[in-house]
Amino acid sequence: MPDSFTFSVIIPVYKVEEYLEETIESVIGQSLGFRKHVQLILVNDGSPDNCEEICLSYQKRFPENIVYRKVENGGVSRARNIGLDLAEGEYVTFLDSDDKWEAHAFARAKAFFDRFGDEIDVLAARVKFFDKASRYHPLDYKFKQGTRVAYLDKEEETYSIQSTAATAFIRRSSIGDLRFDPQLKYGEDATFINKLILKKKAFGLHREMLYYYRKRQSKNSAVNNQKSDRSYYFESLERYHLELESYSRALYGAVLPYIQAVVAYDMGWRIGDYTYFSVLSPSECVQYEQMRQKVLAPIGDSIILNAPTHAGLLR
Repeated sequence: MPDSFTFSVIIPVYKVEEYLEETIESVIGQSLGFRKHVQLILVNDGSPDNCEEICLSYQKRFPENIVYRKVENGGVSRARNIGLDLAEGEYVTFLDSDDKWEAHAFARAKAFFDRFGDEIDVLAARVKFFDKASRYHPLDYKFKQGTRVAYLDKEEETYSIQSTAATAFIRRSSIGDLRFDPQLKYGEDATFINKLILKKKAFGLHREMLYYYRKRQSKNSAVNNQKSDRSYYFESLERYHLELESYSRALYGAVLPYIQAVVAYDMGWRIGDYTYFSVLSPSECVQYEQMRQKVLAPIGDSIILNAPTHAGLLR
């Protein structure tokens, strides 16, 4: 066993037997060297299919590198938190169990952290969809300025939004007691990663480091089902949007423009979508509309008007 790992990769596993081997192989095949540098933590979140057999076969091949835990189903946040408690690497990443990393991602991440030292705790990758879609993520515009450290006090970095934890590498020592909110089904990624980014008001962006995000045609994914789920309309606003605004105020006495942009980006997908009328009761619709106004209150007009992805939608 290596004296210490450079990376710990935490993969929550649930109903992905069709894709899991491809995901794991993307970690084993890293050019940096899997056996020497990488700890892989597989947390089986009570998956009812053959995922356990796949996990155990890989653990048998790499017993010094792979940790396997099976737990009762409790959701992705709880599984990631369990993985965090097992992590030993200097840096952590949360790979979704149907996605994959390009082969040089870990080597590039290590070189970037080595170069910039303690200036950053988070390094974000470009995100490209694959399978049923082949395009870059809507937030890919932030990489047009190239690989760099984004200092959030600079006006030009206001819209360098990071919305996921899975597509980033994180200095493990910076996480401390912070954990994913198990009560939050939608937005738990953005809440977690942006609390970390806020600590230093800076994070890395690496244009050549690529995370492949699988877009499935299946309609049973959390993303596809979220608009029919009541928690999308209440828990997300309370424990994601309002929580980030409150966290920014606690640290800096204000909702920073960057956090305004993060919240406005997510809210932009909601404006003009009236699905909630068929999901919520009339009184709940009123409550939801009031909560939206509370969320939007600290967001400046200029943040809304200049948003690259939703310009003008929130007026």
